[in-house]
Amino acid sequence: MADYDVKGKIALVTGAGSGLNHALAQHLLRAGCSVMIGDLALRPESEATIAEYPHPAADGKPSAVFHKTDVVDWAQLSDLFAQTLKTFGRVDIVVNGAGVFEPPWSAFWNAPGVSPEARDPVDAAVGSYNIFNINVVAPVRLAQIAIDYWLENRDVPGNLLWVSSVGGYVHSIQMPLYFASKAAVLSVAKSLQALKRLVGIRNSVICPGAARTPLFEQDFARDRLAKDDLALSADDVARVMMKLLTEAKYGDGNVVEVMMAGTKEEPCVKEREVPLEVLYPPYNPVGPGTGAMVEELKFMDRIAEHGFRPPSQ
Repeated sequence: MADYDVKGKIALVTGAGSGLNHALAQHLLRAGCSVMIGDLALRPESEATIAEYPHPAADGKPSAVFHKTDVVDWAQLSDLFAQTLKTFGRVDIVVNGAGVFEPPWSAFWNAPGVSPEARDPVDAAVGSYNIFNINVVAPVRLAQIAIDYWLENRDVPGNLLWVSSVGGYVHSIQMPLYFASKAAVLSVAKSLQALKRLVGIRNSVICPGAARTPLFEQDFARDRLAKDDLALSADDVARVMMKLLTEAKYGDGNVVEVMMAGTKEEPCVKEREVPLEVLYPPYNPVGPGTGAMVEELKFMDRIAEHGFRPPSQ
């Protein structure tokens, strides 16, 4: 299959007001792709990007637009997608980039009703941890909106990128909710790995190691990345994100890790595809000829033909 050309495409990138996702937005814009930034606010560097790529653009140049969005609010998330369509006419690429580290206000060791820092209500009728709402529920909901749009508009070449972390498959007693949230993102993306083969929708996951972004400038996260620690730059990660969005070998639920390795004197960026399949049981309960596999194939055929919509619609 051919590479995916982002030139002339439209990307919706959540969390692009700063950090890794802002760096990706810059790469996309330089490659000729217009970008809708969905975030709570812009930092000075992303404000400069908006100014550099004004909308509407002249002579077919790409443009960047900011739409203030709290991704945990499903109405705002739907409005973000709708505003992207209204502004640019279509949505080709969706990057689920918005996320948080384990903040004191939604952390395992700051339990609701115990810690004064906890903001997750102890008496909620439907209990939830806000870190999961941001890191898992919001990207899953946006993926549903995007995939439904692409299935109803088969002429638009859908391309979905999830931002997870190496924390999705390593563990830490300090931040179990963050690590669990990133593992959930991996699981959803891997479950959707047949989309490209079925309906032509690309779907990949980036798993960065430690990267120097505003995330680590927060007081509660400063001790997680010392000044002398090896770490990626936001641009290092964005370059690999671009590979996942564009290279023909990706898009089938691929999970790609990028980390800074080597020494302080000779650092080097390392990337690899993470073989999560090695965790599968040796005796596959959904193997060829099983009832479960028969039903799986039937379901795949239904999705390929009808998407989210029942056959009667």
